[in-house]
Amino acid sequence: MEDHKIGLSVYLLRPEKVKDFESNLKKPGTDVRPLASPLDGEFISLPSEPDEPGWVGAVRSALYNPDGLTLEAQTPGGLMVLRQGTNTFVVAFGHAWHRLKDKWLESDFGLRVALNSIPPDKLIEIRAEQVFAKRHIASERAPRASLVDEFGVEFDRDLVASMQGIPSVKLFGEHLRGGTSLRVDLPISELEAVLDKAAKLFASTEYKKRWPEVGNITPIRDSDLIAKLEAQLDTEFASGQAQKKLVLFTPSQRRNEEPEVAQSFVFGRLSKNSATTPYLLVGSWLSFLKEKGLSLSVEAARETTIHLLNEAKELIKDCNAFDCLCYELTLGGKLFILSSGVWYEVVSDFIKRVNQSIANIGEPPLSLPEWDHAESEAAYNKRCAKPAGFLHFDCANVIFGGGQSKFEFCDFLHQKTKALFFAKIASKSSGMSHLFEQVRRTEELLFSTDGTFREELKKVFAKYHPKTDAEWLNSRPFNGDWNMCMVSLGREKDELPFFAKCGLWRLNKDLTERGHVVSFKAV
Repeated sequence: MEDHKIGLSVYLLRPEKVKDFESNLKKPGTDVRPLASPLDGEFISLPSEPDEPGWVGAVRSALYNPDGLTLEAQTPGGLMVLRQGTNTFVVAFGHAWHRLKDKWLESDFGLRVALNSIPPDKLIEIRAEQVFAKRHIASERAPRASLVDEFGVEFDRDLVASMQGIPSVKLFGEHLRGGTSLRVDLPISELEAVLDKAAKLFASTEYKKRWPEVGNITPIRDSDLIAKLEAQLDTEFASGQAQKKLVLFTPSQRRNEEPEVAQSFVFGRLSKNSATTPYLLVGSWLSFLKEKGLSLSVEAARETTIHLLNEAKELIKDCNAFDCLCYELTLGGKLFILSSGVWYEVVSDFIKRVNQSIANIGEPPLSLPEWDHAESEAAYNKRCAKPAGFLHFDCANVIFGGGQSKFEFCDFLHQKTKALFFAKIASKSSGMSHLFEQVRRTEELLFSTDGTFREELKKVFAKYHPKTDAEWLNSRPFNGDWNMCMVSLGREKDELPFFAKCGLWRLNKDLTERGHVVSFKAV
């Protein structure tokens, strides 16, 4: 075997999915060749059919003489299957990784190896997913190996999807990246030893001593528990409960081969005339199911194909609706999260810490009228601002920043107690995320050392409340001068979805550490 280094992406198959993997990829007629000793396994050749890139048509339309312009691309690949004891590894070459289904793979194989082999002061890149409250993916990369504290990832809140760094295990080479797959640069001749070491590190929990912050949510591998969770999800689908808090989100990419970002989506069969949508909306999926005469269920989610397209309307990859579901449910007194087709259990200590923290958030220094569960946020804000001493600012946008961005300063305020109020109907975690983001943005701008925002805010005061003294905006207010009060229409703190609780916990922690007063009121 050759001794020069080559970039290798290694996956670990789930033991119960090996037969499914083989039946899908080792079909009659497929070129399958055994590996040379001491390796135990085979190489599956996966040639691709020649295809014309989507941009060729656009180029033809711009040519004076397009006749004869024929451009086709072909990207062959292959999968090397290696067996070691009870483990079955797959090494992907070319674009063959596209053929690997997420359900076959140990979702955190590479990450666990990375956590057990990369010291906290040798990090180069961290990719994290916030699965609580406002979902997003954050990626930070350092120009050189750095200490973990130099990265902005919140380990106690975020799910670490992948990390890259300099491993302490010399066998892995100079750099290692781990997510679902393990990415290493090494000679094929060292592959057997590397896989043996990787298997041991994957099975080890020693990383918890090195990375105690990681692991507030853990992937579930128990098939019986997963079956019970999906049965409970079906029950909540049938009752209509799930539709109130269900979210669709593009499946997170935890492999090291990063695809293009999807720009549009197609539900069901893909054809030249298929209707596309720029967003993954629950309503779009429900409409598709209704059109097909299907009921909302886990089975229907798995059978609904969703095609991810790039800007040129070319297919990036296919997935199913189940892989796009974002949901939380409680079973047996424990909290579980479904994200990107994987079920996770939230660690009880983390739940306890979040609940205790938000329970300690006090109420504002004055009472507010009750919400009647019928009026809009705008109507409620106007009603709150009618009594003397209150000022109404809902929809009174401050024009500020590049591109003439618009910001709401607050929904209403009370001058004497110096309280800024931000109200939101608490029907979904996404709605509460908007509330938390508004509070965070106001804090950043109003208390900034740069007074530009306050100058623009003075114009809003002059327009909507010309008789009000706004001289206090001439200088930067001190942190803690104003009570930052969130108003939840319809739900108490302890009734919020856990996603929303995490958002409230994080915002309260951030603001109080800066010296602000934070309060919360349910009406």
